[in-house]
Amino acid sequence: MKYTLPLATAFAVWMGAAHADDFTDQIVINLKELGYDYIEIKNGLTQVKVEAIRGNQKLEVIYDRATGHILEREMERADDDDIGQRGVDISTRNRDFLDDDDDDDDGRDDDDDDDDDDDDDDDYDDDDDHDDDEDDDDSDDD
Repeated sequence: MKYTLPLATAFAVWMGAAHADDFTDQIVINLKELGYDYIEIKNGLTQVKVEAIRGNQKLEVIYDRATGHILEREMERADDDDIGQRGVDISTRNRDFLDDDDDDDDGRDDDDDDDDDDDDDDDYDDDDDHDDDEDDDDSDDD
C-alpha cells in the first residue's frame, strides 16, 4: 500500500503533462465539437499531425506548431479497423511529418538519389537537341 500513492501521483503527473499543451488541447476541443469520436495527435519537433475519425471519414491534418497554419490536409474514407474507435491518443516523436528536403510537390527533388527524374531530363535534352538541329537548318538556308 505504501507504493500506491506515489505511483498514482507519478502517473497523474505524467498524464497531465501529456495533456497540458494548449495547442493540442484546442485541437481536441475543436474536433470533438465537430463530432469526431477518435482523435490521434502526434507531436513532432515543429509540427503536429492529427488523425481524426467521424463515422466512416478520416481527417488528417499537419499543423505548423509555431504559427498554427495548416501545412497539409486530407480527407478520406476511414479503414474498417478505424471505424468505431473512440477516445484521444497523444504521442510525441523526435522528428517532423513533412520533409522539406524532398520537395516533389514543388517539382523539385533536392535529394541526391537518381530516381525517375533522369527520364524527364532526357526528354528535355532531346527537345533541346531538336531545337539545335532546326537552328542549324536555318543557318544553312542563309
